[in-house]
Amino acid sequence: QEPLSVVDLWRKLRSLNPDFISSYAAYHHFRSRGWVPKGGGGAKYGVDLLYRKGPPFYHAYSVVVERTDETFAGMALRPFSWRSLAALSRITANVSKELMLCYIIYPADLSADDLDSPECLSRLKVQEVIVSRWVSSKERAEQDDI
Repeated sequence: QEPLSVVDLWRKLRSLNPDFISSYAAYHHFRSRGWVPKGGGGAKYGVDLLYRKGPPFYHAYSVVVERTDETFAGMALRPFSWRSLAALSRITANVSKELMLCYIIYPADLSADDLDSPECLSRLKVQEVIVSRWVSSKERAEQDDI
């Protein structure tokens, strides 16, 4: 059996996982910046984890929730409400992690044919948003200490 070409492998992975492009774009984004994303590491909470050099060297730095641009058809978004975001933020803070939303933004002129090649990655934009809880009583106590 002949080895698959890069494009054939790309198509095969897309057929196996409808979210492959978004997941790989996030993975590639973080790896290119020296981080080690670990999918399924937060299976208990349904999130991915981000490590500085890798699990053997450091504890996870942040919890990553991958989101795709709402305007891009065909990609299902994880349902999010203020309540679920607050709960995830609280859980993340309790385990001393940052909560990061990782948005994968698809350009409006990107066609389905464009997605059949890994070259589409250069057209995707990855935007990171760190979510933090502001607790008024804690903020007030810290101000009193100053």
